[in-house]
Amino acid sequence: MRDIALLPKAHLHVHLESTVRPATLRELGVHSRRPEVFTGFKQFADHNAQVRAALRTPEHFRRIAREFCADEAAQGTRYAEVTFTAAAHGERLGDLEMPLLAVLEGLAEGEAEHGIRCALILDHSRRRPPTACCGR
Repeated sequence: MRDIALLPKAHLHVHLESTVRPATLRELGVHSRRPEVFTGFKQFADHNAQVRAALRTPEHFRRIAREFCADEAAQGTRYAEVTFTAAAHGERLGDLEMPLLAVLEGLAEGEAEHGIRCALILDHSRRRPPTACCGR
């Protein structure tokens, strides 16, 4: 029997904010515990809102992207498509470009270090104007 972690995989449609390590969340000041199983979308959305609120600096965004790559590579993932809501973070922080640029830097660092390839999918609400997408 083969170890499933060693088999090559692709991970499609994963939201970056949903992958943040519990230890990282604690270091960023999120003190609630993520449930083992979400009982509904509201519980999932409430947890992710706490995660989003804790992400404030370029290093926070680079870190979660690098850690995403490390965690995926450890599971045997060779290709991942990660979704990120850059505009919402940028609007919240008053800098539309910073979250996206920091995540791209973190993904590039993680790809180089762990031999994984990542594609970034920008998630943008249809309720927001297209000009608010990424700062350009």
